[in-house]
Amino acid sequence: MAVKFLKYAWQKALAKIVLILVIVIIIAAYFVNRYWSPILAQKVKATVLTSTDSLYEADFKDADFHILQGKLVIHNITVKPNMAVYNRNTKLNFAPNNLYRLKVKRLVIKRMHPLRLYFDGKLDIGQIILSAPELQVTYRLNHKTDSLPKDHLTTWQRIKSMLKSIHIGQVMLNDVKFKYDDYSGHKLEISELKEMNLTCNDLLIDSTTQNDKSRFFYFKDVQIELNNFKRSAGSGLYYYQVKQLKFSTLTSRLQANGLSILPADEAVFMSRNIRNRYAFSADTLQADSFDFKTYNKYRSIYSSKVLINHGIFSVLTNTAAPVSKGNRLRSFPNVAIQQMSNTIKIDTIALRHVDVTYKGYGKRSHKPGHITLNNTSGLILNVTNHPAALQHNNLCQMQFTSQLMNEGPLSTNATFNLTDSARSYAYNGTLGAMNLEKLNSVTMPFALVKIASGKLKHFSFDITGNKTLSHGRVTLLYNDLRIRLLKTDSMRYRKRAIISMMANAMIIKHNNPDTIGAKPRSYEVSYVRQPDTPFFKSVWKTLAIGIKSTAGYDPATEKRIKSTIARHTANKQQHEAQKALRLKRRTYRHK
Repeated sequence: MAVKFLKYAWQKALAKIVLILVIVIIIAAYFVNRYWSPILAQKVKATVLTSTDSLYEADFKDADFHILQGKLVIHNITVKPNMAVYNRNTKLNFAPNNLYRLKVKRLVIKRMHPLRLYFDGKLDIGQIILSAPELQVTYRLNHKTDSLPKDHLTTWQRIKSMLKSIHIGQVMLNDVKFKYDDYSGHKLEISELKEMNLTCNDLLIDSTTQNDKSRFFYFKDVQIELNNFKRSAGSGLYYYQVKQLKFSTLTSRLQANGLSILPADEAVFMSRNIRNRYAFSADTLQADSFDFKTYNKYRSIYSSKVLINHGIFSVLTNTAAPVSKGNRLRSFPNVAIQQMSNTIKIDTIALRHVDVTYKGYGKRSHKPGHITLNNTSGLILNVTNHPAALQHNNLCQMQFTSQLMNEGPLSTNATFNLTDSARSYAYNGTLGAMNLEKLNSVTMPFALVKIASGKLKHFSFDITGNKTLSHGRVTLLYNDLRIRLLKTDSMRYRKRAIISMMANAMIIKHNNPDTIGAKPRSYEVSYVRQPDTPFFKSVWKTLAIGIKSTAGYDPATEKRIKSTIARHTANKQQHEAQKALRLKRRTYRHK
């Protein structure tokens, strides 16, 4: 049976009440939208000015308030700095290092409580969503430490006369158009990002959070996600690339996936006579306890641990390029850390499965050569130039395991003094069994020596040094060493048969120890570094003295052999000249 609507009196009365309420709500919404916008605009402007001590000013075009939905939509918002106030604060030495400019086409505020704002003076918002925001940050290093005026007030102290508290559950900025202008260097560097998302959770400004250092701009957590970032270095020789970068202020963990530092083409480095060309990539770089606040303000890098996982690092040396003159102390790791433009304090750097490759061209052979350290893992401890940290611990320690040429197990330890004016250091290590012929990719182009045969049993070294001198002990145990001395032409290597035979017969010691049960040879080495010799070259020259001496080619023998080769070469050239002269005379007489 059909039920007739509004049959009874109570139904008619209820319908009238509902209709009246709807009309009231519609009228209220109209008047709220009409009169709320200017009130809200004035409130926003006053709050921004007061909370930032007049450094920033805000404005918007209009706003729509939806009472039933508890939603407010604000259009065309701008937040910009007052440059007169900024310049005044700069002269007073407490202007911030970062200035912000924000433009938003549409801002949606959900779950807003206007009655609580009106009656209790508490601004309580569930969520804010910013559509198509444009954020510009300008960085100038105005000061290196916090410098605030004596009468400095917290944000809450400034707004408490207008608002008792501000709470926002979540702020979302999607597809941010981000521009970063950095004036801290010798010239302006501009970065522009497009695929950037920010999610900010639980903002609270009241008496309990006004001095809460765990919050970032009063947010409990700010999550940053950056995708497909690419930036060219100022010189144009390198560019940086990150597939995805994530950071959370709550966990203080920075994670970069698909990180690369890529160089320009080799021809560009050759044309500019730049000696070294570097390349680096890693599947993951993760920094724990990363102090984003300090980095954002002062570009100081603080982290408890940095992990580099599955990476590749390569160096290509252009030997045709001119060698830098002067004292190349900056190539020392302890000097490089000390002279960094940024303050750095990293407790631990952990490497996992990193391949290191050095490539270059021999000066005499003009042919390419390379050496690799594969699957390198280890720790670098106390990487810092922070004065207070150096007073506590001034030693940087390194421990690595690797595989030389993907075969020989290598273990090394090193210690660098970070404050010693002599730039002192020490390193030791061992290399296990491997086929010495694997080293021909290095010895042939760089030394014009081919290892015809040889088995390494054990190699150890223990060296102490500083900026002028290194010394220590080197031990090399091997069997069945045979070499061939080489020369080159434009096409290939050629064997120097007679000299090779003499070297194997009269100079080279084929085994160490010479016989079973005999005492192995080891050598005390000493190397005086020339000022223009970089660190790793001085390491190689120090070890090379012990390696060659063990094989019978000690400095005295090397000097004698070079003198003999020089006389042999001079005699050969003289013989060739006399032969050419006799041929010329016979040709003349024949004519």
